[in-house]
Amino acid sequence: MPDPFALLELDHRHVEALFEQLAESDEGPERERLVSDLEESLTAHMAFEEGVVYPLVVEEIDAESAQEAETEHGLARDGLAKVRELVAQPGFGAAVESLKGGITHHVEEEEGEMFPKLRSGTDADMQQRLGADLIAAKKAAGLPVVPPEATKEQLVDMARDLDIDGRSTMNRDQLIEAVTQAT
Repeated sequence: MPDPFALLELDHRHVEALFEQLAESDEGPERERLVSDLEESLTAHMAFEEGVVYPLVVEEIDAESAQEAETEHGLARDGLAKVRELVAQPGFGAAVESLKGGITHHVEEEEGEMFPKLRSGTDADMQQRLGADLIAAKKAAGLPVVPPEATKEQLVDMARDLDIDGRSTMNRDQLIEAVTQAT
């Protein structure tokens, strides 16, 4: 099973790419689609972290870190609502930038502090269960297991974790298909 924290980090890269696309978007159907994608991605990601990861943070790190992360998720939900409200209004760009700032801070804390501590504080069995649970949650939400921003190197790592034969000779599209089928 792939490293669950690497999968969560890939979600972060996907959201960062959506923010870039939103910054360049014009009012209309494409912006609406991007906002919907951002909402779906963040909602599923936050639900998984709150239901599965943050209880583990309480056990492995401390309750204060988990509470701070949940507070930041609440602020992100408020920001998402404001982005949705202003999708075709003046102030949309400011709402996106405000949400992006909060998310960027949150991601830096998770990737810089929380995930490394959880990686070292949990055993392989726990990480296997987390990975399986995350993949199941993504599938249940109708989200791809592998976001489009995954690099070939990340895909090869996932294929290695899944013990996929021939991964070193596969191109990016073949790796995406093999990883998706194996999960």
